[in-house]
Amino acid sequence: MDITLSEIRSFHALVKYGSFTRAAEHLGVSQPAITAQVRRLEARTKQALLERYRKEVKATAFGIQLFELSCEYVNLDAAVDELFNSQTSAEDFVLRVATSSTIIFMPLMAVFRQHYPNSRLKVISGTTEFCRAAVLNREADIGLFPMLSAPKNIDTMPYHKHSLVAVLNPTHPLAPAKSVDISAFFDESIIGGKPDSFTQQYTNQLFSEHGFTPKIDMQMALSEQVCDAVALNLGIGFCLRDDIRRDDSRYRLVPINGEEDIIEHVSWLKLQAKKTGVVEFLKVAKAFRQVNVEMTEPDSIKLNI
Repeated sequence: MDITLSEIRSFHALVKYGSFTRAAEHLGVSQPAITAQVRRLEARTKQALLERYRKEVKATAFGIQLFELSCEYVNLDAAVDELFNSQTSAEDFVLRVATSSTIIFMPLMAVFRQHYPNSRLKVISGTTEFCRAAVLNREADIGLFPMLSAPKNIDTMPYHKHSLVAVLNPTHPLAPAKSVDISAFFDESIIGGKPDSFTQQYTNQLFSEHGFTPKIDMQMALSEQVCDAVALNLGIGFCLRDDIRRDDSRYRLVPINGEEDIIEHVSWLKLQAKKTGVVEFLKVAKAFRQVNVEMTEPDSIKLNI
């Protein structure tokens, strides 16, 4: 089966962007060219790869499997292009970073800029799922987020560990407690995070393991908004301990009994492990995590890298 790289590129872009027009714009070719490449690919595979709707296309079950494989193909293509065409020096590069844990990783980014002042960091933030997708789709070179398991084409470096805490108003009866069971909150009004956020999914799973469904009356986009709502006594919240400021007197953080530590990871595509910028960032991350205690000021860090 003589599948060409052009066919894979076209199919990958079409699934990723959801329309022939956007795929063509991304690849810088005509829409008929995309159509022709995808038709040839479907003819070669003798499988329906796409479900076509009026304004969008979606991959079939088989198409999803092929798309996942195509990520490796496209990554390899880009890596070869970079090897032959890149003229970037180790001191002058752009590094794209996606993070869901800005408070934890901002000091690391500051240290990185300190050691590579001619580099340019382009940072986007979002949920863990958003950041993972950005890494997988090569929209970010480095991902900084919590992870319980990694896709097979991603490498990770454990960087920071913390655990789930209840965020309580100081007037709450359990606010003075050193720790508390999750069962204490089964009847509480909960201020939740975004449904696809790692913390919310983890909290939902924890409740489910105890046979309960959390009673979420409010949903906030950011951990800071959850804390603001708790401070106004609108309910209780849950956060990962170091995702929010611990020196705010408007709320109390109470650890949940029996919960394992959640590990924040530095992650990157395996095929980008030797890319300029990724190599340098991993060196800094490896060194900085050895001295990263609480919120150490970046200017005080001296790294041997």
